[in-house]
Amino acid sequence: MPSTTATDGSTIEYEVHGDGPTLLLVPGLGFGPWSFFKQVPALSRRFRTVTFALRAPNDRDHGITELARDAAALLDRLGTGRAHVLGTSLGGFVAQELALARPDLVDRLVLISTSYGGRGGERMSARVLAAMFGVGSFSPEGAVRRGLKAATSARYRAEHPGEFDRIVGDRLAFSPSLSSYLRQVGAGANFDASGRVRDIEAPTLVIHGSEDRLVPVANARALARAVPRSRLRVLDGAGHLVFIERAEEVNEEVASFLLGVEEVRVARQSHVTGGKPEGLLWRRLPGHARRLASKLGELLTR
Repeated sequence: MPSTTATDGSTIEYEVHGDGPTLLLVPGLGFGPWSFFKQVPALSRRFRTVTFALRAPNDRDHGITELARDAAALLDRLGTGRAHVLGTSLGGFVAQELALARPDLVDRLVLISTSYGGRGGERMSARVLAAMFGVGSFSPEGAVRRGLKAATSARYRAEHPGEFDRIVGDRLAFSPSLSSYLRQVGAGANFDASGRVRDIEAPTLVIHGSEDRLVPVANARALARAVPRSRLRVLDGAGHLVFIERAEEVNEEVASFLLGVEEVRVARQSHVTGGKPEGLLWRRLPGHARRLASKLGELLTR
């Protein structure tokens, strides 16, 4: 497995799958590349997907900044130039920080099951927080199972019991040490981009489950309102692990957004009506891309 060096001198191991525009996948708290088992096979058919594991940051107060620098070091190592970046949960914090600190590296941004941090959003209940940490369980498996129950919907667990058990097993097999986990927790707790996300330049897609108990959906709505060039997609009935529960829908939303399918739709619509394309999505495109989208629109309506 190839590797590069993190900002603290430690090793970042990563995997690359597929060809096409680069898409960096940033996992959530306590998770790793394995958590994208439904994204990599699908998205690597259209993108060069890159996965890596978050390490334990050394600086509690600026831990997300450290992790964003690691992500930047990886993209620099790969020589990708501007890449798409997708982050889930804590990985969404890292993705936001990367977009703010290194806008030269981020083309489009996808934020799943996350917030802009700080204390202004709706927080999880004390009961859910206890479940997330497995409080009251008497074994590592029991603690992990309880935490993952809080992160998923009852419907998903009922319809996919075998897959849920697989996630429990992978979470146990690939869990970071307790000290590493707690350092990631501390980094997330101290992250606050509420006053800075308005400076994110990258077009952004925010995806959330309506039944997310770890990061209530009100946080996603606030995030989408705060990021200038963003749109929000809420999937009804899905929990915090919406990218697993509703993988097919999430993958299609992500691919369409990153490939600019929506912009092509706007061009096609304009050609049908005989007018000029209007709106934010069209204005995002550089001139050559607008011309290409217009030509595609013409082809689609012949």
